Amino acid sequence: MFDLISAELEARLGEEFAAAPTLPDFLAKTSPLSAAERRLIASQALVLLEQNYAHLPLKTTRYAINPAQRLRLLIARIDEDGAGEPEWRFHAELLDIFTSLRDLHTRYTLPHPFSDAVAFLPFRIKEFTGGDRLRYLVAPLRPGAPAFPEGPFQPEAELIHWNGVPVARAVEVFGERLPGANPAARRARAVDFFTVRSLGMTGPPDEDFVTIGFTDLQGAAREIRVQWKVTLPQTPADQALAGESELCVDVEALRVAEVRTRLFAPDVVARRSGARTADAAPGAIEVPAAYAGVFEARRTGTGFGYLRIRTFVSPDDDIAGMVRQFIGLIDQLPPNGLILDIRGNPGGHGVAAELMLQALTARPFQPEPFQFLSTSLNLRICRGDQQLAAWRPSLEQAVETGAAYSAGFPLTAPRLLPLVPQVYFGPVVLLTDARCYSAADLFAAGFQDNGIGTVIGQDPTTGAGGANVWKTARLLQSMNDRPDSPYRPLPSGAEFSVAIRRMLRVGPNTGTPVEDFGVRPDVVVPATRADVVGQDADLLARAAEELSRMKPRRFEALVTEGPTGVAVTVDAHGVDRADIVLDGRPMASLDVGAGTVSTMVSGTVRDEVAVIGHDAATPVATRLFRRPTPGSPLTLLTTLHP
Repeated sequence: MFDLISAELEARLGEEFAAAPTLPDFLAKTSPLSAAERRLIASQALVLLEQNYAHLPLKTTRYAINPAQRLRLLIARIDEDGAGEPEWRFHAELLDIFTSLRDLHTRYTLPHPFSDAVAFLPFRIKEFTGGDRLRYLVAPLRPGAPAFPEGPFQPEAELIHWNGVPVARAVEVFGERLPGANPAARRARAVDFFTVRSLGMTGPPDEDFVTIGFTDLQGAAREIRVQWKVTLPQTPADQALAGESELCVDVEALRVAEVRTRLFAPDVVARRSGARTADAAPGAIEVPAAYAGVFEARRTGTGFGYLRIRTFVSPDDDIAGMVRQFIGLIDQLPPNGLILDIRGNPGGHGVAAELMLQALTARPFQPEPFQFLSTSLNLRICRGDQQLAAWRPSLEQAVETGAAYSAGFPLTAPRLLPLVPQVYFGPVVLLTDARCYSAADLFAAGFQDNGIGTVIGQDPTTGAGGANVWKTARLLQSMNDRPDSPYRPLPSGAEFSVAIRRMLRVGPNTGTPVEDFGVRPDVVVPATRADVVGQDADLLARAAEELSRMKPRRFEALVTEGPTGVAVTVDAHGVDRADIVLDGRPMASLDVGAGTVSTMVSGTVRDEVAVIGHDAATPVATRLFRRPTPGSPLTLLTTLHP
C-alpha cells in the first residue's frame, strides 16, 4: 500500500484548507438538540410537504412513498422517547425522508455546525465512457493550480477501487443516497460530490478516511489512503438568496461549487479578484471580474464562438446587468455559429435565463409557466403578496373545482421580454448534462421549446429540476409574521427549502412537467477520455460538426427617418424576405437575396420600427429601432433596454 500523508497532499491547497480539521475532530464538537427542537423541525417539515410542496402528488405516485406519514411517525417517536433517541438517528431519518422525494429543491439542512460545513478530499474525479464501460480518472489540474506532490497519485491516474469496492459500484451506491430526479442525475451528482460533500444536506461520510486503489501513469497498480477534512465557508454561496421569491437553484450544488472553485480553480478565483491569468485558453475573451465565475467566452479553433454559463445567479442580484453582460460577450464572438455550454450549471435566477434566450430568437419568446399546489396555505400566501396575484383566482376556484394545481404563469413578466433585442443570428447549439438543474433546466427547456437550436447532451437528460424554490426565510416572510402563521424559525441554523411552484413546458411539449423528466437532448454524446483530459475535445468537435451542417445567417438593417416616412436598407444572408413593421403595424415587405436591398415606407413612426427577416415563412432575424425618449431619433436596440 502506498500511504500518502494527507498533509502533504493538502499543502498545495493553501492555508485555509490545510488547516481544516479532520472529520472525527469536527464531529466531536457538535452539540445536541433538545426534544422540543427536534419536534419543531419535524413539525415544520410536515407543514411544508403537505401544504406547500408542489410535487407531492407526483412523488408519492411515482416512487410509492408516503413522506408525510413518516414525519408523523417521527414526531410520535420524539413525543414518546423525548431526547432519548440518538440525535444522528433523527437527522438520518429526516434526511432519508427528504431524499426519498428525489428532489434537489426540497431539502433539509442540518443545524450548526453541519449546516455550512463541507467535507473534502483534496482532488476531484471525472467520469468517461471507454471500452463500453464507465471509467474514472483523477481530474486534470486547472490552469494555475499547484502540482500534486511527487508520487504515483497524480492527475489522470485511473481509479479502480474505493474502500475495496469497484469504483463504478461505489459511485452507484453513493448516488442512491442522493436525491437526484433520475438515474443519470444521481450518477452525475455522485461523481460531482464524490470528494466534496455538503455535511448540512448529505450528512457526513461513513468513513474517517478512504483507501483508493488506482493505476498510476505507468500502468502499475497502487493504493493510497487519504483523510476526510472539513472546511467552513466564510460566507455560504446561497446566503444572499434566502429571501428570493423567483429563485430556481440547487442550493447544495451552489454551496459545494463555491468550495470546489476555491479548492481546485485558482484561475477563476484570480479572475474574480480582477487579476489577469497568464494561461487563458486560446481565443479567450476577457470577462469582467464580477462575472468571472459566471461566464467563460472564447473563439474556438474551428471558427465558432463558445460561451459557457456556469451559473444563473446574478452577481449583486443584478439580473439586468447579467443579461447585458451575456449580450456583450455574444457581440464579441464569431457570427457564423455559437456553442452555448450550461453543463454543471446549478441554476439561479430563472428570469435571467429566459431573458438571455430572448436575445437568441426573432420570435417573441414563450416563457415556461409555473403552478402552485392548490392548498389553503398557498392561497393565503398568494392573497398576502401582490406579486403572486396572478395565481390567486385559480387557487380560489380550486376550492370549488377540486383542481390539484393553480393556473400556470411565468416567472418572467411579459413586459420584460420585448426589452431584449435579438443579438445573434447564426446557428446555435446548446451543451447539457445531467448536472444542469433548475434555472439551467428552464434554460434548456426554453431553448428547445422555442426552437432556438440543437441540444447536445452528455447524458440522456438534464438534472430534471422543475420548480421555483423557497427557503425558510422566504416562507416566514410570506406570512409577514402574522400570529396565525404556521411557520416558525428553526433552531441552531437548521433550514428547509421547498419546491413551491412547479414548472411546465411550452411549445411542442406543452403541459409536460420538467420535474423528474428533464430535457432530453436532440443528440447524446457521452464524455470520452479526450473530453476529460483534453478540454472537451471530442464534444466540441461534435458541436462544431453540428453547427457546420446548420444554415449560416447574417442580418443587418439601417433605418433613416425622412419627412414623409422611413428609408429601410437590409443587408442579409440566409434570409429570403424582410417585413417592415411600424409601431406594430406591417407596412411593407422586401424580397431579399444575398445582398443589399432598400425601400421607402410612408408613414409616421411614434415609437418603434421592426425589420423582421424570414426564411421559408419563418421569422429568423429581427432588428428593432426605438426612440429612447419621446421625440428622439430612432436608435438600433443592441442590448437590454433600461
